[in-house]
Amino acid sequence: MNGIKITKAWIMEVRNHGQTDRALPMEAYMRHQFPFLGLSKAARQNQQSVLWDRLKDFTPNSSEEVQEIVDLLCKQNAREFQYTAMELAWKYRKLWSGDWPEHVYRRIQSKSWWDTVDWWAPKGLGIYLLDRGGGNCPAFEGVLDHLHSHNNLWMNRSALILQLHWKDQTRFDWLCTLCLDHRQTKEFFLAKAMGWALRQYARTNPRAVLEFVGQHPELPNLTRREAIKHLG
Repeated sequence: MNGIKITKAWIMEVRNHGQTDRALPMEAYMRHQFPFLGLSKAARQNQQSVLWDRLKDFTPNSSEEVQEIVDLLCKQNAREFQYTAMELAWKYRKLWSGDWPEHVYRRIQSKSWWDTVDWWAPKGLGIYLLDRGGGNCPAFEGVLDHLHSHNNLWMNRSALILQLHWKDQTRFDWLCTLCLDHRQTKEFFLAKAMGWALRQYARTNPRAVLEFVGQHPELPNLTRREAIKHLG
């Protein structure tokens, strides 16, 4: 079965289910960054179930075949197709190969906003690394350094939230280093990401997070508040 043809036909059908009255507030919530069809999450997932059913006989042999469909979905103007692209990538995650990080970098820097970056970084890239050894993965330090040193805000944010799902495998030393490098930031999306990442790790090691925040009062106030939000 040809996955591209199946997906193209599905896209045309889904466009007919758009609801303008729902689309306008969805666009406003995203600060008018992108157009929306106006599909609620439930409605979108209902439509996706049709696509999954049609793709059940599609057996990709490589990550490139999956990327072709992901790219097709991501090229669509309506934001809902970005979400479907992420779920499709996850559906075929067993095919993620050695060049997968390069694909994710493109996704992070294309049509960037928190709603997609906050999936691609910790799940699309973080889980990829975790499945290959986490902090012991040969690619780990290179990926983090590439994200952190990049001149793109969303790549920087991605470095901070990369380990959100790592729990006790989190390389806290790296997280601390990244946070300290951004200690003077005035950028909301970076300060928030630092706090989020620290708060998430606090579920595993609250003492380490409290000590780190206590030792570094120069961290942004937003970061500090978010980091200890649930620590009393």
